[in-house]
Amino acid sequence: MKNLTAASRITIGLVCSMVGILITANFLGLLPDQNVVITQGRAQLTESLAFSTSLLLSNNDRTGIEQILRNVATRQKQVRSIGVRRADGVVVVAVGDHNTLWPATMSDNSNATFMQVPLSHTSEGTWGKLEVSFLPLDSGRWYAFAENAQLQLLMFVAVSGFFSFRLFLRFVLKNLDPSRAVPRRVREALDILNEGLMIVSLDDRILLANNALSRTARCSADSLVGRKTSEMSLKRTDNSTTMPWTECGLAERPVSGVTMDFVDPSGEKRIFKVNCSPLFGNEGKIRGVMVSLDDVTQLEKNKIDLKLAKEEADAANKAKGDFLANMSHEIRNPMNAIVGFTDILRRGLEDSESIRTTYLDTIHASGTHLVELINDILDFSKIEAGKLELEIRECSPYQLMNEVVNVLRMKAEQQSLSLSINLRGAIPETIQADPTRLRQILMNLVGNAIKFTAEGGVRIVASMEEKNGQPFLRFEVTDTGIGMTQEQIGRLFQEFMQADSSVTRRFGGTGLGLAISKRLTEAMGGQIAVQSEPGVGSTFHFSIATGDLSGVPMLDTEQASEKFRSSSRSKQHGLRVYFKPARVLITDDTQANRQLAGLVLRKAGLTVDEAENGAIAVEKASRGTYDLLLMDMQMPVMDGFTATRTLRDHGLTTPILAFTANVMEQDRQRCVEAGCSGFLTKPINIDLLLSTIAEYLETTDAPPELPAPLEHPAAGSRIAKVAATPSASTSIAGNSLDEILDQLPGVAGIRGLDRNQPRDSESGREFRDRVRRPIHSTLPLDIPEFREIVESFVGCTDDTMLSLRAAQVRMDYQEIREIAHRLKGTGGTVGFAAFTEPSRKLQLAAEERDDATIDAMLLELEEISSRIELPAEV
Repeated sequence: MKNLTAASRITIGLVCSMVGILITANFLGLLPDQNVVITQGRAQLTESLAFSTSLLLSNNDRTGIEQILRNVATRQKQVRSIGVRRADGVVVVAVGDHNTLWPATMSDNSNATFMQVPLSHTSEGTWGKLEVSFLPLDSGRWYAFAENAQLQLLMFVAVSGFFSFRLFLRFVLKNLDPSRAVPRRVREALDILNEGLMIVSLDDRILLANNALSRTARCSADSLVGRKTSEMSLKRTDNSTTMPWTECGLAERPVSGVTMDFVDPSGEKRIFKVNCSPLFGNEGKIRGVMVSLDDVTQLEKNKIDLKLAKEEADAANKAKGDFLANMSHEIRNPMNAIVGFTDILRRGLEDSESIRTTYLDTIHASGTHLVELINDILDFSKIEAGKLELEIRECSPYQLMNEVVNVLRMKAEQQSLSLSINLRGAIPETIQADPTRLRQILMNLVGNAIKFTAEGGVRIVASMEEKNGQPFLRFEVTDTGIGMTQEQIGRLFQEFMQADSSVTRRFGGTGLGLAISKRLTEAMGGQIAVQSEPGVGSTFHFSIATGDLSGVPMLDTEQASEKFRSSSRSKQHGLRVYFKPARVLITDDTQANRQLAGLVLRKAGLTVDEAENGAIAVEKASRGTYDLLLMDMQMPVMDGFTATRTLRDHGLTTPILAFTANVMEQDRQRCVEAGCSGFLTKPINIDLLLSTIAEYLETTDAPPELPAPLEHPAAGSRIAKVAATPSASTSIAGNSLDEILDQLPGVAGIRGLDRNQPRDSESGREFRDRVRRPIHSTLPLDIPEFREIVESFVGCTDDTMLSLRAAQVRMDYQEIREIAHRLKGTGGTVGFAAFTEPSRKLQLAAEERDDATIDAMLLELEEISSRIELPAEV
């Protein structure tokens, strides 16, 4: 019906109406019934024969009876047989095969096929009956229904009516075509429009459609006329069932901006903005609605693309937030090792030199791990991508397991738990993997195992296995802890989820560790799983690809242990590099950074000059001769990028190493574009600093002859002169920080520095009892260079506190934030860790403009500043 013209649809409607009228008339008996007429004729014929037969019977003329009946049977084709039967049932006259055709059990009632009439005798009464057998009204053939006169009448009326009505309507509708009511020029103008246009009647039929709409519907404009709009597959996107033109017609006001979906005959989906305006007649009554359909499919697609782009950006931001949350979780374990072992060494609780060396190795490994994590946090390109890139390199799995055990051993011992490593068979000495990520996974699993184990122990087992012909290294972390049910295991690796809601209250944690481990394991081509039984314990296991093991030695437990001990002994004194005489200019706006880098380089035999910003560096480099420049990139007055470009523009070819805390790839690229020869990151890694500089300056095997210590200025009136324990003078010939500290008789001095500082675990009363205790720097102050760095910081603390208070009065939150940021880093660098946490809180409070917290943190910083003391020089 959709493809029929309006005239055809009207014609069919009229024909159906005519046929319906005839059927109704037939039902009411207004039309003659052929079967009834035939039956009545047969009855009349039978009655006539019975009358004639009765007359002949009265004359006993049976021969005449048979002759008449035979003549009737011959002339009447509907008669099959005729019989005269006496009252005793004997057939005395039979025409045709009457005895066979006549039913033996025929009742006294006649029907259209078998009719019987009683025969009377004048003297004897009822003599018998006349029986006539006719052809059945239904011939029984398959097309018998077509022989029905009523059906033939209906078919004739339908066919003839269709053609007559069609010819009539073609002429009438041609003269009533609404499109012809529109002037040709107006119609042409409507057809030029790019937007679809139609006029809809109040009964929802299309009265007019332009070419644009016909192209959209992929049919002619004429074929649209007369069709209902519901046939056009238009649907509102707001789920309303009322069409906008219907709404316009009912409200008699314009309706605009309705978005509708349309699916054309080919199945292509289009989107339209529909506007409707009512059309009024001369009498002021609404006669129809003009509808315009503007195709906005491309615009909507653009909106969808923008929405998808926004969702991707939101997902990237969420990934950034999740990543930062994950990293904050990962920082806790190595920090615990650093703080714990440092506190043991500071308090002098361990006298064994070998154990102290082990503690120092653990502190160094934990610190290195922290730096790697912080580097990842600052790598925004990886965060925006929603994933971390793996740094696959050669690493020792046994060494990584030992580092994890060393970091977490103190925590295990505090809970009286055993913590051990076992090898199930031989494992490779080295594998190709990301050591940072592998260490991170093991830290998570072992840390969790210790957390949830009250007694017994934790065991790390490593073994080799093969998957699809490729070697994999399998790690198992088994504990004797609380265990888990299958339901709890199902939630275990989801972000921010823990096995039970009570876990957070009992054990703490964010529920991120296992989610991190799962993603990292999958990133390294492996899988992680767990077997657990409540009350018995759990075993977490994961496998990672080892890479090509061709030529890699396989080590059993004893061989791996000896290899690890040898490696630890070789690393005890750090990297030893000595330089031939050369001049280096260090440019950094933080004095502590300049002094520390300068101290290391001077011990390596270099002559060091300093500049506090790029402008001074340009001036010094222009009038002096330097063999290498270390350039901080973020500085006031003139930053390192500008300074480097300026020097390169003036023809300086001296190597310039970027010296910055920014580690993003785009920052490295900026440094290269500015003219830097290399890149060094903060905090200072002494071995990396020396090895990088060794690529540009000549080295020597002989230790340098160190210059006499610089005279340092008085630190200021508020520095207390405390008598120091006399110690023998020490000649320092090494250059690594570990070696410098090892050669000091003052290692004992480090132990002796204020071993009663309050800790977080102390009670409030103990803290109040000790709050006025002096605070000493943890740096070895009997080395003049270190003392100079500390005195420089201490001499500026009063001015720093005054600047903070002045900024507070001015409500200059930006300055408070900047000063707190500098104090947070510099305080820890010079050995006053007490400044770090209050400064961090002050920085956050300034960012949030939290005046109450700002005031509280300023009071705490002022109190800490007032407790700083330096021992008197010896």
